[in-house]
Amino acid sequence: MKLKLTALALILLFSDFAFSQQSFVQTINLDTSITKTLDSASFYVKNPTNKVMQITNGRTLNNMFFLRSTSFTVNPNDSVQKWVIFRTNQNITYRDFIIYDNNVLKNSLVYYTVATGKYADVLYAFTQGLIDEPLKTALKTFTTTGYITLGYNVGRDRMYESIDDYGNNDTLECVYTGRRAYVPNRSGAGNVNFNCEHTWPQSFFNSNDPMVSDVNHLFPTDDEANNRRANYQFGIVVGTPTWQNVSKLGVDFEGQICFEPRDKHKGNVARSLFYFAVKYGNQGGYMSGKQENVLRQWSVLDTVDANEITRNTRIKQYLNVRNPFIDHPEFIDRIKSTYSTILTIPRPKTSVAPSNAVYDTLAKNDTSSYYISIFNSGEGNATINNVASSNGVFTVESFPASIAQNSFGYARVKFKPNANNQTFTSVITISTSDTVKTVNLTGYSNSQTAGIISLSSQVPDKFALSQNFPNPFNPTTKINFAVPYRSFVTLKVFDMNGREVSSLVNNTLQAGTYQYDFDGSSLTSGTYFYKLETSDFTSTKKLILIK
Repeated sequence: MKLKLTALALILLFSDFAFSQQSFVQTINLDTSITKTLDSASFYVKNPTNKVMQITNGRTLNNMFFLRSTSFTVNPNDSVQKWVIFRTNQNITYRDFIIYDNNVLKNSLVYYTVATGKYADVLYAFTQGLIDEPLKTALKTFTTTGYITLGYNVGRDRMYESIDDYGNNDTLECVYTGRRAYVPNRSGAGNVNFNCEHTWPQSFFNSNDPMVSDVNHLFPTDDEANNRRANYQFGIVVGTPTWQNVSKLGVDFEGQICFEPRDKHKGNVARSLFYFAVKYGNQGGYMSGKQENVLRQWSVLDTVDANEITRNTRIKQYLNVRNPFIDHPEFIDRIKSTYSTILTIPRPKTSVAPSNAVYDTLAKNDTSSYYISIFNSGEGNATINNVASSNGVFTVESFPASIAQNSFGYARVKFKPNANNQTFTSVITISTSDTVKTVNLTGYSNSQTAGIISLSSQVPDKFALSQNFPNPFNPTTKINFAVPYRSFVTLKVFDMNGREVSSLVNNTLQAGTYQYDFDGSSLTSGTYFYKLETSDFTSTKKLILIK
């Protein structure tokens, strides 16, 4: 793994009352990475507040990037070093967003990452950054330039005598049935009922050169298997085959006759047809969308093996070209169609963060705003058609009209509770030119626990449990405690034997400072203990009741 250190800090310059929609996102640039190897870069996640920051969910939008840790804590006005890891088998550039949801800021933390894959072999350097039609054009040039046309007889001679003689013992194997036979040369093939299979059937290109002798799609086959295949398209046979000898002839799910080769040859078929279609075009209209979809599946299920690599190298000796889909089978993922021209139309790809937003607890008619991030990780500008709320206590204040590619903006949503001691929810619907996304909102007004009072709307720095006052008391006393972020909280009273005598708080509370008025009228005089407990904090103190 190659390691890079990028000293970056995300600086967020906003408060609850003012927010700049400028992009303060730092770019994490991994530069150029050799494909199929891990590359990584470090960066710093900074907490610009005086509160403990809990990162609750870290993620990327592109599966070429992944994070070592997705949840962690950042102390007040501090930063922590984190890593993003990149790995690809494509020699193209990838861009992505790193998103961290958290408990103290009014939006998600965002980083922007850029990384470029590069092939170790210089033979295919010409494909750097190419997709779709430009890539097809480049591969056609690659497979055509310097190509040696052997003629059908010589082509078959090379195939029988050398190219498919993997054991160098004049033994060939039928690619469809697995039957092996002694075939020293072309004339000997007929003696053992072997033939030459044109994966792209001859009838679709009138047996013309150079297609008829291009060994990249020619294979040795059993006569019967060759005859059964005829010129049918390849597909997945369903039901009972009309012929079967490892490979199958039958009908597909649409009821059309198709030929399904044995599993170990399916990927070979796919890659030979990809080569043919890109180099020669859709001769005779043989390739179809249905067939290509099946071939794409086969290219993944049956990966390139040692024999296929050996065959590609031997063909290069005679034809002076290689099948690029064997050397780099991932090329097919960058081509929408091998058989037809498809002009790439830049399209946006919209996503949002967070999926769930929780507001601070507010008093009736107080307000607080949250900033929902809208990302465009696609290749075209995204139009934001509308952002709407399902509940009127959550008001959409603003949102961007559009978002450029590899950029993001904010939808500002205000929460204004219209009653005390309630929980409010809403669904924010974000409609863009390419999709519809939703975000769930939750807001609270005042306390949800009877007897508890919110003392301050300011968020404390840490958990705390204060000594009750007065102490000793009769019969009432006040217990104050602080919660720095939304937590499930219990506050209980125990006697000297550790038996619970009263449960004061047993609920989820928003960040804040609270007071509980404890009434000990039902208890006898004596010494008691009260305990505050959360998932991250425990504290116990003594109280004395004197009647």
